[in-house]
Amino acid sequence: MVITDAVMEFATTHQCFWLFDMVASYQYQLHKDTFQVWTLKKQTDSSAWIVAEDSNGKILIKQQIKRTHFEVNQATVLVDGKVIMLSSED
Repeated sequence: MVITDAVMEFATTHQCFWLFDMVASYQYQLHKDTFQVWTLKKQTDSSAWIVAEDSNGKILIKQQIKRTHFEVNQATVLVDGKVIMLSSED
């Protein structure tokens, strides 16, 4: 997998390389779904949900993060083939 410059900047700014590691770690399961939308939604109790969907909105992966110091309430990244990019880059 490769990440774009914008993803590198985002991960550095928000200290969330773990998020992109997580996305990459699921790719062996999702190799048939070459386009994915990954959304992290932080909850008020500092937990978070990470949900991966295919291009039709079908949930592929849903994982709870028990506790995070992630500063952003929501982030969305895309996987297109072997590239991880921010949704704003689409």
